[in-house]
Amino acid sequence: MMFMIIQMGYAQSPKMNEIYSRGTTDDPDWIEIYNPSSSQVDISGYKIYDSGAIPPGTKTKKLFPAGTILPAHGFYVIITDNTGDPSDFGLSNNGETVWLEDSSSTLIDSIAFPALGVDTTYGRSPNGSANWIQLTPPSKGLSNGSGGGATQALVMNEFFSRGVDPDFDWIEIYNPNPVQVELTGYKIYDGGGNLGTKPKLEFPVGAVIPANGYYVIVVDIQDVAGFGLGSGGDECWLENPSGTVIDNQIIPAMPVATTSYCRVPDGSTNWLISNTITKSAPNQP
Repeated sequence: MMFMIIQMGYAQSPKMNEIYSRGTTDDPDWIEIYNPSSSQVDISGYKIYDSGAIPPGTKTKKLFPAGTILPAHGFYVIITDNTGDPSDFGLSNNGETVWLEDSSSTLIDSIAFPALGVDTTYGRSPNGSANWIQLTPPSKGLSNGSGGGATQALVMNEFFSRGVDPDFDWIEIYNPNPVQVELTGYKIYDGGGNLGTKPKLEFPVGAVIPANGYYVIVVDIQDVAGFGLGSGGDECWLENPSGTVIDNQIIPAMPVATTSYCRVPDGSTNWLISNTITKSAPNQP
């Protein structure tokens, strides 16, 4: 059986991004909405529904609450299985079709999802794309992974603080998972971002770190969120899309421009000053 997405409306319209149909009393069925645009969207009055709200169905379309704001490149999770609500619709364990309308009742998204396991959702990878896959574990309200079990947190893996034009300061991120992870919504920052005196530096929308691979972000950029790493020592934080700090590291002074501070081996808890800079490659002493 083939499952197809029907893309309607504008490409930058909010979209259904992840679906969970194996809800329980404590964790009911839900659908995650994603905003692919760079501006926030007021989704008050949007409606979501299954076939029960299509004539001659007996249910109403489920309204998003008034005042619901979907942040730029952000997520909103709506519970569908609300007992007692006239729009209540539980998502079928065997799969079904669901629709999303904007506040003018224009259909902007529709997806037929398959039968899912108890620990599995159906989601777009990367966020907002036309590519739907089964995701394990679910990533409710977070950036979707690539399925197959991205269960370990990303870590900062190598710091280079003696940058000069054109090789400015950078931080290498390491992915310990056997699947790629999308970096949309992740943030990295030093003391200025931690204290709130400057914005946190966001990873590029749609950036992906390969399975068991690396992603290097240049931090010393001409941007209000840019920050140079102090060659005399610094401290940095890495945050996931939900705003949780998943890594924090104090960086010592770098003695010369040919050294970096890194984990050896990659992803381990063992940090050292290395005489071999290994940007986007396995770390060495």
